[in-house]
Amino acid sequence: MILITKQESEVIRARYPKADIVRTCIQKSKRHKYYMPERVCFLNLIKDTNAKAAEILNEKKNQREFSY
Repeated sequence: MILITKQESEVIRARYPKADIVRTCIQKSKRHKYYMPERVCFLNLIKDTNAKAAEILNEKKNQREFSY
């Protein structure tokens, strides 16, 4: 699971309405966080705004290049 912002979650949900994005603190507090699974299709949408997403994509790309 990777931490994302509210704006990133809206971008992902616009493209994939049934995305598995989880929000903590169900009450209307301002302490909640958004998490999503590390799926390549989701990470590609936010790689420009989320450094962790870009890092995970690079790792997955390197694993595919060196796997036999």
